Amino acid sequence: MKKKRFIFDLDGTLLTSSFYEERQFFADVFGKEAYIYNPKISEFLREYERNFSNYDIELLSIYLSQKTNLNITPEIIREWIYITGNAPGKIEPGVMETLDYLKSQDKSISVLTNWFRAAQVPRLDKSGILEYVDGVYAGDKFLKPSKEAFNAARGNFAPEECLMIGDNIVKDYAGARAHNIESVLYDKDDIQHESVVKVKRIDEIIKKY
Repeated sequence: MKKKRFIFDLDGTLLTSSFYEERQFFADVFGKEAYIYNPKISEFLREYERNFSNYDIELLSIYLSQKTNLNITPEIIREWIYITGNAPGKIEPGVMETLDYLKSQDKSISVLTNWFRAAQVPRLDKSGILEYVDGVYAGDKFLKPSKEAFNAARGNFAPEECLMIGDNIVKDYAGARAHNIESVLYDKDDIQHESVVKVKRIDEIIKKY
């Protein structure tokens, strides 16, 4: 069946950021203790996502404070969200060409991301991507790879009318397929097994779909 809605992951798929500003923020807040915490941010967030159904500022504050023995208040979380929302991002190769083509074909485009919407929408806007997007579905409602997250991202389209494109083989690729949505792995470094349906550039999906 021809695809009518294309669901894109954000980080590592549409945009890539160094998150230098994020690390500097924690260094400013926690001083030398931040250099213990900063390398583990991603690990802590992966653990959070395995244990909870959505991102909640109060809950994340408690969780991270317990994990790090630092006083990570809700106010710090809110400032963190603001910082990430304003961090510069690099558009991945082939993204704009793909979005232009999909819109020229009257396809619907949505973004499914696990971070806070208040951070992700500004990033999409600053990059010029937001104007192409019909909906942004973020982690403060549902977290990938839950069924609720993919149901939200597909909107009124049937699962077989949708295609998920993302760089995470568990959350994006396998997650979508577990809920009957076809998926393509964005594997720019070509490191995943050949049996995975994948592309090295986002604009390769134009030829495939």
